[in-house]
Parts: sequence; C-alpha cells; structure tokens
Amino acid sequence: MTANKNPLISIIVPIYNVEPYLRECLESLINQSYTNLDIVLVDDGSLDSSLDIALEYARKDERIFIISTPNLGLGNARNIGLEFIKHTPLRTMIENPHKQGKPIYSFTQTHAFTPATKMLTQSALQEHFTAITPNFIRANISNINDLIIQELPSRIIHFVDSDDYLSLDCMESCARAMEDSHLEICAHNLIEYFEGNKTFKHHQRLGIFKKVRKDSYDFGAKLLSQNHIYDFYFAWQGCFRSEILNRYNLRFTNGIFHEDHDFGTLLFCLAKKVGYIGVEGYIYRSRPNSVTSSQKQTAFPPNLPTALQPLKPYFENYKDLRDYFKAYCYCIVALKIWTFYIDCLALEDAKYLESTESTQAKSIQTSAQDYKRFFEFTILNHLQIFKTSLKIDPLGIKQILKTFNLSKFYTLLWFFKDLHRQPKKLKFIGNLRYLL
Repeated sequence: MTANKNPLISIIVPIYNVEPYLRECLESLINQSYTNLDIVLVDDGSLDSSLDIALEYARKDERIFIISTPNLGLGNARNIGLEFIKHTPLRTMIENPHKQGKPIYSFTQTHAFTPATKMLTQSALQEHFTAITPNFIRANISNINDLIIQELPSRIIHFVDSDDYLSLDCMESCARAMEDSHLEICAHNLIEYFEGNKTFKHHQRLGIFKKVRKDSYDFGAKLLSQNHIYDFYFAWQGCFRSEILNRYNLRFTNGIFHEDHDFGTLLFCLAKKVGYIGVEGYIYRSRPNSVTSSQKQTAFPPNLPTALQPLKPYFENYKDLRDYFKAYCYCIVALKIWTFYIDCLALEDAKYLESTESTQAKSIQTSAQDYKRFFEFTILNHLQIFKTSLKIDPLGIKQILKTFNLSKFYTLLWFFKDLHRQPKKLKFIGNLRYLL
C-alpha cells in the first residue's frame, strides 16, 4: 500500500432532531486541523430546525454536501451517505445534472462477494433525487440500496453522530496513523460527556481495546477471535478505508436497530491491518434518561419509529413491542454474520481467493474450525430470545432461528452460561427448543 500523505476523508453525519447540538458538531468538523475533507450530511426527516442549521453551514463551506430524506432510520441514513461520498458516479451525476453521463453500474445485492452488476440510466436515477442547490438535494426513496450499491472510490471514511463532536486534531491523527502504519481501520479513544451534570469522563482505552494488549493486528478477524470478542459494534469509533466495503458490498442492514453490530463485526472480519491510537478524538454525549426512560415506557409514543409502525396492531403496549423488535433485530444481526461465514467457506473461485483483496476471506476459509467457534459464539451472543415471548411472532423470529446450523454443544453451553449469569431475566427459556 503506497502512503498518501493527504488522503481524502469522507465524514458522514446522519441528522435527526438535534437542533441543540448540531452547531457544536459541525463546528468541530469544519475547523479540523486536517482540511482535505468531504462532509456528507444526511438529514433523516428532522422535525426541528436541524436541516436549516445544516444548510446554513453548507452555504459557508463548500466541502459540505447535504441529502434530505424522509425519516427512515439511522442505518439507511448512513447508507445514503456512503452512496454520496465525493467522486461516486451518483454524486458526480447529481453535481452535473446537465451533462449527459454514462450509465452507472450497481452491484445487485449487499452483503455478497458476487461481482454481479446491473446498469442504471441517468434518467432512472434522477427520478429519485431533486437538486435544490449544487450541494443540497432531496431524496425520495425508502431504501437507497434497493436502487443502487456502488463500488466506492478509494478514501478514508469516518461516521459521526450529530449530537457528538470531534476533537480538532482527530482527522489529522487518524490520517497520519493510517498512512504511516498502513492501517485499513484506525480506532481512536473517546471522551464521554455527561450532559446532565456537565462533566467529562476520560477512558484509558476504547471498548474492545481494553481487552487487547496489542495496538495492531494483521487481520481484524484475528483481533476479534483471539481476544474472544463476541459482542462488538463499530461505526463512529474510528476511521476505515472504503476498499473494505467493496470486498463484500458491505452496508448497514436497513430497517433494524443495532445495525452497527453486524456492520462492525463484518468490517473487521474483512479488514487486513487494523490498529488503535490513544488520541481522544471523539466526544460522545450521554443524555440523561434517554435510554432508560424509553425502556420502561409502556404507552405508545405519538411519533412511533417507522420500523415499528407495522407491529403496533400485534402488541398491547410499547414495551412488549420494543422487546420483541429488539429480539428480532439481534436475530437479523446474527443472520448477517452467519451468512458471511457461510459465504467465506463457500468461496471456490480460485482467482478470487488468490487476489490480495480476499486474503482475509481465504484466512477464514482455511481456518474454518477455529473461526467456526468464534462465529457461533458471536451468533449465540446475539440471539437474545429468552427475554421475550415468541407466541406473537409477526416477523417470523422462529423461522429465522431454523436457518442456523449451530453446534448443540455450544448452544447449550452458551445457554447455561447465560442462565447462570442472569437467571431472573431469562423468563422464556422454552424458546431454546427453536435452536436445537
């Protein structure tokens, strides 16, 4: 890998109802000491003044590009951001509406090694997007990847949540580390800001790297497997190279919560050299009672999330609906990870296996038994089916569970370990029969 001392970094920011915090976030981006930035803001149907604030910043900084969409959730917003990073064919087409361009090629599906593509005409694509200004468009589409999945141009990508912000040297530190050490993923440290009492908490090491002695690994899968990390997520915790996504047409799973779990696990499994730097580059905002209050809420909120609306007729209260949907989301996360493992084992194309871009897939294939245990434990960790009833099952969780061909020994081992750790929370142990 040839070092590029000034690589382009695309920062993708999903925005939803963050009027009190957005200015602080955007100020931290436009004032980075590292300036070769492409800042992609995706307003996910905000009901407050968030979009107006974003437009204000776009008028004074040409590095900002805004897409406004209906409210479709965090995963879809991040995926839209990926399809609109600078120099993608779709972005180029939107920025040059009067130029007759060539057809755009799209992969036919996400989460696949297949190189199969389809051709999209400029007129077919323009039906879904309206350019308001050169750097602001409105999109009318329910799932961007039903329309298009592009091969992404080479660059570094960083996600930022719009109620958080970056230290002003974050991007410079990441770019230097990634180029000097030839990293494909660079995780950094964070500072946690507690909004209630306005205090900061400094962490010695970020998340998974608390368990890890080494600061870099030749393969991301090795880091997770050797350190027994079965509960993992990754989105805003660092930077990564876009080439990783191209290896498996990887995107966030649409229509679920906790979509950063399967995305993060697969991102690391597809990556070559991954590393960690101690720079406190991300300031994570903890808002009081934002999670605990919603977990206890039984009355249906007036603005029910889009993904939950079809489920409302099946449940008497909001808590039961959320508990069921959470179990469903984790089942989908587990299914994506299991499918990836099966896809790696099934790779038979010698040319693909010999390519430098598939070394990590070949490593998983040739070490099947070692990685099988890692993948099975990761999947079992996410199958949280013992805390909610499956008598009412509109999304077919029981059918999904039949997909997994898991070791009965590992399944029982994990179940009894979980039962010993939290016996009072496992109220529906009869659901075990759907896994055996």
